[in-house]
Formats: sequence, C-alpha cells, structure tokens
Amino acid sequence: MSPFFKDISNFNKVSDYLPILVGVFTVETFVIFFTFTTSRSKVLEYWYKTYGLSAVMADVIIVIIGMIITRFLYPFIFKEFSIWKFVGLALGIQMTHDILFYNFFSLVPKGYNRMIDTFKKYGREVGGYAILGDSLIIIFSCLIASNLANYSFNTNIVSLLFSLYFIPYLIYHK
Repeated sequence: MSPFFKDISNFNKVSDYLPILVGVFTVETFVIFFTFTTSRSKVLEYWYKTYGLSAVMADVIIVIIGMIITRFLYPFIFKEFSIWKFVGLALGIQMTHDILFYNFFSLVPKGYNRMIDTFKKYGREVGGYAILGDSLIIIFSCLIASNLANYSFNTNIVSLLFSLYFIPYLIYHK
C-alpha cells in the first residue's frame, strides 16, 4: 500500500506536474465556489467577475510556480521527503512572494494596470488576511497534489476535467 502523501519534491520527476496541476485547479474551484457563496470580500468577487478566466489563470499559475520553486529548492534543504516539510517550504516561498509582490504593486501608479489596481483594493479590504488566504491555498494544493500523485494518469485527467468544467459556470453565474 502506498503512503497517503506521495513524494512530489523531485524537481526532475515531470510526471508529478499533472497531479500538481490537478491539485491546484481543484483548490481553485473550491476557492471560487466559496468566494461566491460565503466570502465577504467584494473585491474577490469583482476579481473573478471582471477578469474571469484570466483571474483563474493568474491564480493557478502563481501557485504552480511556487510549487516548482519548492521542488527545486527542497533537496538542497531536506534529505528525505516529508509532506509537512514540503508544505512548510512552499509556505515560506509563498509568503516571500506575497510580500515582494505587494511591494511591487504598491509602486505601480493607479490606472497603469487594472489587475494591479484590483490587487491594491483587495489588500486594503482584507489586509494581512490576504497572506492567510494564499497560505490556505498553498497548503491544500500541496496536500491534494501529493495525494493525487498516488493515482493513475487517467484518474488525474478525469479530476482535472471536472475542475475545468465547473470553473466557468462558477465564475459566470448570476
């Protein structure tokens, strides 16, 4: 019997990219669902309503980039795989990114980029809770990806398609 959490820390193991992609899209699907059903963030709703699939793409890609950086750095820091060490490193990378990104978009003049203007509004609306929200996304993405690495290519593709199918309906509901 394989472990519940499979090692996804090997940067050169390209077969792990599918479960990582599926894990991140699965989490993004739930984030969108909860944004429109329970979230009190008007800016987050505006983010998805205004930018649609571009918002999803931006959200998903930055999480995947963070996980790629985690996979690259992991063997330089740790000798053997632990999902909790992997999650911890991914969180450190995500928090560093969030702080650097906040400093970057704070320098961009208002009106230069609509998406960055929306980030500024979101930062004002939720403050430090933005890092908490991003941290939860990273934690669940890592856990789900590591678990999905136990499953077949077919299972991962089917799971990905379910997430991809529901996302547009969640974003464009009335």
